[in-house]
Amino acid sequence: MRIGIVAGELSGDQLGASLVKELKKTYPDAIIEGIGGPKMVANGFNTLYPMEALSVIGFFEVLSKGIQILNIRRKVINHFKENKPDIFIGIDAPDFNLTVEKKLRQARIRTVHYVSPKIWAWREYRIKKIKEATDTILAILPFEEEYYRTRHNFKAVFVGHPLAKAIPLEIDKQKYRKELGLSLEDTILAVLPGSRKSEVTKLLPVFLDALDKLKKDGYKYKAVIPIAKPSLRSIFEEYKEKINILPIIIYEGHSHEILKASDFCLLSSGTATLETMLCKLPMVVGYKLSKVSAFLARLLVKGKHSYFAFPNILSGKEIISELIQEDFTVEKVLFQLKRLFDDDARNKRIVSEFHEIHKKMIVDTDIKIVEEVQKLLSSTC
Repeated sequence: MRIGIVAGELSGDQLGASLVKELKKTYPDAIIEGIGGPKMVANGFNTLYPMEALSVIGFFEVLSKGIQILNIRRKVINHFKENKPDIFIGIDAPDFNLTVEKKLRQARIRTVHYVSPKIWAWREYRIKKIKEATDTILAILPFEEEYYRTRHNFKAVFVGHPLAKAIPLEIDKQKYRKELGLSLEDTILAVLPGSRKSEVTKLLPVFLDALDKLKKDGYKYKAVIPIAKPSLRSIFEEYKEKINILPIIIYEGHSHEILKASDFCLLSSGTATLETMLCKLPMVVGYKLSKVSAFLARLLVKGKHSYFAFPNILSGKEIISELIQEDFTVEKVLFQLKRLFDDDARNKRIVSEFHEIHKKMIVDTDIKIVEEVQKLLSSTC
């Protein structure tokens, strides 16, 4: 048994790690290879190229590393054509993976795509390529299965999200504070400025300025910032002087534990908003692309009321505050942070909504995916 997998960033590595572990239970002698991160490798995955080479964001950023990415993609396709897997699983990274999947499917290799591209929000025309590239979409959001079936007559299977199963409905906050050495009395604000250099560079200065003003306005808090990976340390060093005068604690990693120990969260848009929601933290979400990326995104985004943060996407309404592009300013971040500290009734409503969404998302994800893999493999016989 040979299984190909490509994951393009940290969130994909997290999804891939538990999936590789479950696949190994069912197919203990399987060769599982492709592109993945350290968590996947720790579970027996063989990565052909460093995952970081694919971790870019936005149109301009992709273009700046385009030659390298295209070269890796060509080599990955050739590798799997020469060493045919029984099935290929692309985890997220649709701009990279859909082309890989399409080429492999043309070579009569079964393919599935894990984590649907957000075609329900923008660039819906990608459904054409999805249909050409993959046999099945493994959807992590509850509404996507019906969306694909009713709107595009295409098979998607809701497999849940591993985090919904891994994170309990009720979290023992004191336990995680003790593990991290955090006071049980402090108001803890988790600050997650992203996992890629391009986003941390844009978000961290605004976050720090807002925290500075929050302190000067008399708010008592302890901000806890997990550095997602060692390569980001240099960015934080640039702001060392400001960090040292603020009530901030820096950790190397430990983002999951920090979220479970916190009261609120200030973070970038993306997968982290889902985990923050599952940890039942009222949050403020900020994001900013380069000017070129933002311009192109506006041309392609479907509908002017699209949401960016998972809590709002899943509920179909604005539960938490999103500060995107021009709205991402120090003053607006500060205003929304003060709402977190001041409006207990609103926070209770937010947490209640998060509980209801969480309950709907609990599925044995990796077992469900392996079942779908087995169905596809048996259908080739």
